[in-house]
Amino acid sequence: MKKKILNHIQFLRGFSVILVFLYHLRLEYFDYGFLGVDIFFVISGFVITSLIYSEIESTNKFNFLNFYIKRFKRIFPVLFFVISLSLLFIVFFQPLNLFLNNLKVYFLSLIGISNFYYLFSKKDYFDTVFDDPFAHTWSLGVEEQFYIIFPLFLFLLLNIKSYFKFIFFIIFIIILGLSFSIFFQENIKLIFYSPLFRFWEFLVGTLTFFLSNKIKFKNNNLSLLILIILIIFILIPKNISLPIITIATCLLASIFILIYEKKKIVNLIIENRLFIFLGNISYSFYLWHLPVIYFYDLYFLKSFLRVPLLFFLIVILSYFSFIYVENKFRYLKINVKFSLKNNVIIGITILSLVLLINIIAFKDSYESPLKYKFKNLVYHLNYLERKINYSDRVIFYKFNISGNQIYRFCTEEAKSFKSDKNNLRIECLKKGKNENRIFYIVGNSHTANFIPMFNEIDINDSIYYSHKINPLENIDFVQINNLKKNYKNIIFTTNISDFESLDKLINIQKKFNQDIKILILGAIPNVNNNIEPLKCLIRNVDCIYDTNLNRKRIKFLNSKITQLINYNTNFNYFNPYNIICPNKICKVFDKEKNLITHRDASHLTSEGSILMKKKFLNFYNNTYNKND
Repeated sequence: MKKKILNHIQFLRGFSVILVFLYHLRLEYFDYGFLGVDIFFVISGFVITSLIYSEIESTNKFNFLNFYIKRFKRIFPVLFFVISLSLLFIVFFQPLNLFLNNLKVYFLSLIGISNFYYLFSKKDYFDTVFDDPFAHTWSLGVEEQFYIIFPLFLFLLLNIKSYFKFIFFIIFIIILGLSFSIFFQENIKLIFYSPLFRFWEFLVGTLTFFLSNKIKFKNNNLSLLILIILIIFILIPKNISLPIITIATCLLASIFILIYEKKKIVNLIIENRLFIFLGNISYSFYLWHLPVIYFYDLYFLKSFLRVPLLFFLIVILSYFSFIYVENKFRYLKINVKFSLKNNVIIGITILSLVLLINIIAFKDSYESPLKYKFKNLVYHLNYLERKINYSDRVIFYKFNISGNQIYRFCTEEAKSFKSDKNNLRIECLKKGKNENRIFYIVGNSHTANFIPMFNEIDINDSIYYSHKINPLENIDFVQINNLKKNYKNIIFTTNISDFESLDKLINIQKKFNQDIKILILGAIPNVNNNIEPLKCLIRNVDCIYDTNLNRKRIKFLNSKITQLINYNTNFNYFNPYNIICPNKICKVFDKEKNLITHRDASHLTSEGSILMKKKFLNFYNNTYNKND
């Protein structure tokens, strides 16, 4: 028998799934969209409590087996359908080592324990969720674990005859769970994936149900206000601890459910057909959204059509699975005789599993025709694999040693002077044969764009690098004066991209009474935000970015720097623009040369940096060696 869910509950489901969807799209202002899952937990607690309580009240008993069968039919069939199709897609379009990792998560998801897999993985939720098409199944694991325990918990709890004691005990359990979450708030993985830190959210829904039977206060205007507060709370950036954000979201959702009342004005929003429809298909939508986003973002460059295209695609897939899988099995009697149609579905499922087993058995020799066709694409699909295979090309400035990330420009011959708390080498010296001159390089990540180039050039001078967030505001004058005791010529080197930095450099030189020379490293042309360099590499297509604004900005800055060096011989300038953009054509990826210049909008790859090597050596010889 179909049980009609209240429209405002369905609205809240639709609202929540949209929040999660927008969060996984990595859109601005939706950094807290993951809180939609917490709202889902509250709703689940409310609905499940109502179902169990209704059965106990009407029959004075509770059929545990029947409850678990209903939960199985509700969760498992469509879960199996969606992630199995996703896995089959992975089989044909991803490398086998990645497929095998996804296969592991696939099986753990089916048995409802994928949250424990992620709990004990090396990455936390915010690292995992954008790289794994099955990362969202953790919440289903938590929910299923709650369903296993909760019926017995509620059945025993209902034996408490005192309503006050009953409510007090539920509140006590909620506060206990919250206390643990606050105490362990530094361990993001634990409070995200462990059911012990999530069950209290379901109990908020339970409490909401029992209070709704006692509280008669209904105010639609206030419920609309609560909804607006909830939206503002989620959308506006904030620096609040995760447990506090979570409890505020759960409480607001609970209050909304408690005080909602049908009225025409508010019905235009709350009873909106679109949100109710999304609420009806919310489970299927949730299952589909992350695999679809994951595969779309691997194959296609971002565009203004990305969000609506993904939304409509997920809605179509969700509606199909809702009608033909979710509802078919949800209301299917266990003792029903299987028809030819059902037998065909089972047969296809079994054949799919056999196929998967054979692929695993012959993984060393297996190669699909599709993989051969998309060899270059397939090889670079997964972020982790890209990170491993292209660390030298893309993520040049860091590498791992015994679990610690070390700046790559600290080469084997470089001496580490200073490290931060994370053992990141932030000050390095590479000794040269010439003891009279040192390049004293100070800067942030934009100055670090030039470090691979400096590591590659063969010069006799020493090279010192100091990584600072605000390099021209935190100059270590004591250190420079100490260096002056050992080096005759100090070349203060940094990257600038604005006029304020130019004025600061002039003031720095004045402080040293013209005793040091200054080398200005010019601005790197910025890539358009809608171009993703790695996508260009993956798709193996030329990616040219518009540089009109870059050219105007850099040209104007160049003129000011040129004026400066014309009357101050202690200043020199190396402009990388024409090297990165020869003939005013800027390619983030050059298909013919297999060259990727940028790793993101404003940072070069090691290849892009080394591209400047030849021109810099000419500049160096003409500028610093002509009188040596």
